[in-house]
Amino acid sequence: MTMKTKAILAFLVAILAVMVTATFASAVSNLDITDQKVYVDGMNVGTHNVSVVAGEIYPVTVDFLANENADNVEISAWIQGERQYRVDKVFYDLIENQDYRARLNVQIDDDINYPDGYELTLYIRVESDSGNWEESYPVYVQRQSHNLDVILVDMDSTAKAGSTLGVSVVLENMGRHEEDNTLVTVKIPELGISKSAYYGDLSPADYCFECPAGYTCTECDGTDSGERKIFVTLPEDAKAGSYNVEITAYSDETQTKVSKVLKVVETEVEAKVISSPASKKFAVGEEVTYDLVLVNTGDKIAVFNLVPQESDALSVSLSESIVSVPAGSSKTVKVYATANREGTHTFTITADSEGFAQTTNYSATVEGKKIGTLGGNNLIVLTIVLAIIFVVLVVILAVLLTRKPEKSEEFGESYY
Repeated sequence: MTMKTKAILAFLVAILAVMVTATFASAVSNLDITDQKVYVDGMNVGTHNVSVVAGEIYPVTVDFLANENADNVEISAWIQGERQYRVDKVFYDLIENQDYRARLNVQIDDDINYPDGYELTLYIRVESDSGNWEESYPVYVQRQSHNLDVILVDMDSTAKAGSTLGVSVVLENMGRHEEDNTLVTVKIPELGISKSAYYGDLSPADYCFECPAGYTCTECDGTDSGERKIFVTLPEDAKAGSYNVEITAYSDETQTKVSKVLKVVETEVEAKVISSPASKKFAVGEEVTYDLVLVNTGDKIAVFNLVPQESDALSVSLSESIVSVPAGSSKTVKVYATANREGTHTFTITADSEGFAQTTNYSATVEGKKIGTLGGNNLIVLTIVLAIIFVVLVVILAVLLTRKPEKSEEFGESYY
């Protein structure tokens, strides 16, 4: 490549660079405003090292002079890294040579890793159809002096009356100073429940160091967080409904409260009803015994009301009609059945208890008659026959008793 060619190429590259720069400048800074001043909480960020506190919301004021007319101008403010979800905006129509003051707010994130704070960047942007103006300013964030943060509450949202509810609480010290004697209390005021757990002293940061070479361990002079699981038992008679669960973390210097909603549902009996056996074969007039097994699979005592359903062919009775079964156990009830006629017959037993109801079925195959069993007419005939026989026997006995014995014939001596 000749020197002349290289010179021409360099000239073209320079022109291209100028055009790109001009285009970029036009896209970013073509809006004509001057005399910009930005204030955070009344302090000029251009002349002051403005300090802000984590978790707080601060007023931001933007003063500027409009050097041109512009409609629907958007003015916004945000902290670096938070533009997508935490940005404040206002809109103005600008008139040339007029001074304007835009009032906005920015929220400082409360998740500050370092107790001594660090520098954040505040962005201010003025945007219109003719172009944009944007500038950044430093602000210096620090933690609150004392700040306990309940960063996690893990619990079931639904529980049964009489059950035990576990509430896991993760607590972190987000302040600048150590929090001594930290506690967490879980309360359900409407149910008269209050339980606490001790978290000890929480440092503003984890002060840990690795053990010497050759050892696999880590020792800490202080930790900034802790986790406990607090168990509360709901009353057996707790009514169904929604209850407010209050989780309060506190130390000697500060406290923080969060709330959760717990839905209490009525405790339903969990059980099984088993027929054993489900069918039997027997004769008319014979009484047989079935078993009804009640299994309480729930976690509280269950009282069952047993109701048999009879038929005109069967007579059914129970050894017990009201039965209590402890949690996790079973009980067997005797079922007695007697058939009045032959055939295949069915009957049922229904067990119900506090919302639980189950019907179990039984079958009876009846054939023949029980030995010694007679119908109604035959029984009457037998009774008459026995009565007649009894009378005849009585008469015969009376005759025998009243009859005189015949005199024995006397013989004299005979001599030959």
